[in-house]
Amino acid sequence: MLLDILTNVIANVVFWIGLGVTAAAVVRVAQRRFRRFFGLDANQQLAACLSNLWTTATSTRPRGYSVSLHELRASEAITRLFGSASFRLPDVVRGLVDAIYLGGHRYDFRTAVSPAPTDDPKNFPELAGNLIVVGAAARNRVRRLYLDENLLSLRISNELPDAGPHQSPPDQRYVEVLTGADVGRRVTSDSLELAVVEKVRDTVRGTTVVFCLGRRGDTTWAATEYLARNWRALQREFGDAPFALCLGFREVGYGYDYHPPRRLLALRT
Repeated sequence: MLLDILTNVIANVVFWIGLGVTAAAVVRVAQRRFRRFFGLDANQQLAACLSNLWTTATSTRPRGYSVSLHELRASEAITRLFGSASFRLPDVVRGLVDAIYLGGHRYDFRTAVSPAPTDDPKNFPELAGNLIVVGAAARNRVRRLYLDENLLSLRISNELPDAGPHQSPPDQRYVEVLTGADVGRRVTSDSLELAVVEKVRDTVRGTTVVFCLGRRGDTTWAATEYLARNWRALQREFGDAPFALCLGFREVGYGYDYHPPRRLLALRT
């Protein structure tokens, strides 16, 4: 009788120790993949850069900052990346900066707003770290900077230099390939809203930058939500290599009902 009890106790102890070791190994693998996907293995800074809607026409101040509701919701999706069960957040949120511990390594995550039109984006301090850039070039000057430096593979039609502030007609809405064998190719859709998720390696600054944007604010939120939900699948598909995706979403609007998109184009860059 005593031997049976002792055997059961030992078996339970071995089981729970084995379960704990397995869980720890799974967490370590997830943390390592996360660090490599977002460039945190080489640079310990990561910022979400939101678009800046402020213009000199709406204020007499030399600079200002204004963020859309859609991109605030997009920033929530990015923040949720660090609240998953695979990661520990030992510090409470202090201002806009979290101390993040992934596998014993400390990283700094912050939410920032794109420079004002009166500022030089090359002086944006967050360029020294990894970035998740939210929004198109019309309102996000960091996105515009990377377009001007020819580091991107996809561009939405409303990011053209001569694109106006108003919505273009349906036959002028497209995503254009900027590099590679398919340069000049245009992706269109009559029924879906177009969005881009692209990851690049900035070799000059030594950082990793992920871009999430749509033709409209709601599809920018959807593209960011796609990244938050699918970074693991993207890491398995592309590894640590850069890539560019053109996605097609159903109408989103202010309901923020996420529906998985159609993948209209995928590039290994």
